[in-house]
Amino acid sequence: MSVKEKEVIAWLSERKLMPSPELITHVVKHPDGLVLLEKSVDSLDGPKLFLSVSDLLIDETPEAPKPVTRPKVTNIPPVIIERQIDKSLSDGKLESFVSLFNDRFSTLSRLVRRNPSMRDAGTLGQLNPDEENQVIGMVAEINTFSNGKVKVAIEDKDARLNLMINESAGTSLNLLHDEVIGVSGKLNRQGNMLFVNSPIVRPHLGRYREVARAEEPYIALFISDIHLGSGTFKENEWNKFVSWLNGEVDYHKEWIPNPGYLVIAGDAVDGIDSYPGQEADLSITDVWEQYSVLSESVSKIPNTIQTVIMPGNHDAVRLMEPQLPLPDKVIKNFGDNLTFTANPVLLDLAGVKALCYHGKSLDDLVSLRDLSYDNPMAMMKELLNRRHLAPIYGAKTPLAPEKQDHLLIRDVPDIFVTGHVHSCGVERYNGVLMLNPGTWQAQTAYQKMMGFQPDPCRAIAVNLQTFDTQVLDFNF
Repeated sequence: MSVKEKEVIAWLSERKLMPSPELITHVVKHPDGLVLLEKSVDSLDGPKLFLSVSDLLIDETPEAPKPVTRPKVTNIPPVIIERQIDKSLSDGKLESFVSLFNDRFSTLSRLVRRNPSMRDAGTLGQLNPDEENQVIGMVAEINTFSNGKVKVAIEDKDARLNLMINESAGTSLNLLHDEVIGVSGKLNRQGNMLFVNSPIVRPHLGRYREVARAEEPYIALFISDIHLGSGTFKENEWNKFVSWLNGEVDYHKEWIPNPGYLVIAGDAVDGIDSYPGQEADLSITDVWEQYSVLSESVSKIPNTIQTVIMPGNHDAVRLMEPQLPLPDKVIKNFGDNLTFTANPVLLDLAGVKALCYHGKSLDDLVSLRDLSYDNPMAMMKELLNRRHLAPIYGAKTPLAPEKQDHLLIRDVPDIFVTGHVHSCGVERYNGVLMLNPGTWQAQTAYQKMMGFQPDPCRAIAVNLQTFDTQVLDFNF
């Protein structure tokens, strides 16, 4: 039974309708079958238990799609990998953990110190009890009290200090363990508590900056979370997308020139053992077969489109981040026009810097006040403001103790891309174009239980010269 057949039967079952086999076949073959079915049911004179083909409206067949005539953009520059992990140096030794956190602290404290109020910040072990003190530290403990006060312990390389901070009315500090902050305040008489009297300073993006632009109107497409191999993979819609890439049909998206880049931001396949009981939800139960089918599908994408594939938490790589590129066993089955990268990766697309991160750490940020899975843009802002893709060590996102912190946002990107949460969003923030393309997977049983509705079958197109952006919806 195909995915489309399952969708049709599920739709009818929810409404306690019994279809004939011919009706199911007709609806599945129809380009807008579910739309036709819904309109037909709504048009019925009264309640009905059994449905046949004769109950379907007969004037709903849409006009056949026409081939695409798109303007061509030639001489597309190659994809350049600006920064990613090349090989793992993690050995699990204490020295590696120390090296990782030293790299994180030294880098982020320098960014905090760029704020004029933090230029004279001293170390935690050298405070003056008679003067205002500016300090920078990494958050080690957070204790929130009912009276709105928050006790925070911060650390630097030499010492530890307790802070007492007041949350202003209606505003949450949204502090995270292991983030680096700067504060100002005065010591108590005992010298073991700093009473903070100024806003928290984070290593944010700084002043608004103009984005870098390509010299030509190259089009970059961003998608994520295909989840090929899942029983809820939207195969028909994915095939529409591939046919559109080939110029076979326009689907009323003819404004776009020939795409030059396609970036797949993780979870290209559904994988195996990603969660308990996953096997029951799979249409392809062997992960190597999932990649084999993916390679066949991707091979249909024109060679003129430079395709980038990075891993996510469902892919056949280590779960700990940063994740290395897909193994050679997988890559060898794909064409030469593909670039396989680590997660995260900083790409140069015709001079435009695109920071791509699958987004597993968004699971950690949901705990913050006013953040949720259906608003990935708000969570992405929090990552940018902390200049780190996974601020919390030891939460839901497993992090490898590499000697260097590869999840630092060392350079401010022009485009910031995440996936993982299956919600589509586009927003500009302080000079950065933030994108989350959504997914190509229908609502799963778990998502339905949680009341979460995904945004499937979307691609985000960005003109790298003008930064005009459009969400392309293939749900039709």
